[in-house]
Amino acid sequence: MTDFNRRAFLGAAGLAAGAGVFGLDTGVLGLWAEQQPPAFPDEILNPIEVSGEEAVPIIGRLPGARRMYVLPANIGEHHLVGSQVMTRIARPVETGNVHELMTFAGRTGSTLPRHAHLSSHAALLVLSGEVELELNDQRWRMTRGDFANLPAGTPHGWTMRSDRAQIALFTMNDRVGAAFVAMGTPQANTNAPTSGELAVAQAKLASASLQGDFQLAPQAAPLPEPQKVTNVVLPLTPGPYVLADGGGERFGGNTFLARNANTSGQFLFLITEGGPGGGVGAHFHARHFENFFALDGETLGWAHGKALPLKTGDYFQAPPRNLHGFKLTQAYNRFAAFLTPGIFESFFTRGGPGRGGGGARAGAGEPGAAGGGNRGAGAAGVGARGGFARGGPDMFRALQMSGRGPDGYPLDVHPAKLPLPPQDPVWTEGESRDEVAQRAAVLAHAQAICGVPVSREITPELRRALALKPNPAAFI
Repeated sequence: MTDFNRRAFLGAAGLAAGAGVFGLDTGVLGLWAEQQPPAFPDEILNPIEVSGEEAVPIIGRLPGARRMYVLPANIGEHHLVGSQVMTRIARPVETGNVHELMTFAGRTGSTLPRHAHLSSHAALLVLSGEVELELNDQRWRMTRGDFANLPAGTPHGWTMRSDRAQIALFTMNDRVGAAFVAMGTPQANTNAPTSGELAVAQAKLASASLQGDFQLAPQAAPLPEPQKVTNVVLPLTPGPYVLADGGGERFGGNTFLARNANTSGQFLFLITEGGPGGGVGAHFHARHFENFFALDGETLGWAHGKALPLKTGDYFQAPPRNLHGFKLTQAYNRFAAFLTPGIFESFFTRGGPGRGGGGARAGAGEPGAAGGGNRGAGAAGVGARGGFARGGPDMFRALQMSGRGPDGYPLDVHPAKLPLPPQDPVWTEGESRDEVAQRAAVLAHAQAICGVPVSREITPELRRALALKPNPAAFI
């Protein structure tokens, strides 16, 4: 590639999520182009996206089926659980019984007693206010952006310590939400009571253990005084832990709060943040869900042709084989991403450790290592449905073949195979119409925030965006 073409290639990649575009390994492109892919099943290499009515996103309400959908903040199925309002945002019927998402909000002193989900791994993210979390034999004071990893069987409970406290609870499988529904009563909105009992009635707790994955886990001895969460290092093991806001294992604009090693491969939990211009155009994943929960700024979601601004508290679910995309639009943008199962990890890591990942990961990047990708293993092929685009390299195929997931298959990312639906002008405004340039932009984005070596750096562009990150104290 000539110097001029290289500059043009990088110039097409204005999608670099505030991380900057440097160090693109153009030699790997030649390797991808020259070799044939190994023999993988056609449904792995060349899946086709959902089409027709099933592909059209549901906007503004729970769909009641496994569909792509977008929910504005505070919209969902509401239940009063003790004195906290639970809002169900993703139910088993929307996820095919794979996972659930719910939020809890309540006034100071409202509490959920110490309990465990015996067969369901969970992740907790504080959205606002101050929350006291009991976790095993510790108590933690948590504020906005703090995170807890809760493997199945982990005793935990929480108490709201401010009137604006709210948490998001992501759970695997399909039985945790049913337990909370059993201990609550339906209501029409998110208004929490300002008086009355702060705890859940004992009879309701007993009902919950019969209806879902909920088991009381009383503490035998007094717990120590609560400590502020200060840990910023992502552990190497699947046990319970807490992370302070800003902690985790960073790969440029993406920070892991939970990796496969922490969840036994069930899910990945990331925070994506950066300045304007970052994102990825229309694509789909055939074997995993990608779910977005907006925290700060504005993320412009793309759902089968529709451009959808995602602001604080909005939720966007993209099930397998549904075309989607996103762009970051403000000076500082942040959203949480919950991907399940965790087969896409090596897209971000390329088999190596990031910043703040608890030191070098044993075996990371070695063949067969859990979550390790082998950069350049295999290569892009030619021909076949979804191979090279007409007259030019298929950049999505290059991304797909650039590594392996823990299942041994190529990375689960695919371009549209069918004609795209009509596009909202707000999405296409200012974009190049050249197909190769658009695909080059996607690859450059991936290299910039997810590849080697750039992804491990905090570039000046990303640093400027991070300087605008809101202070959690402003949300108490």
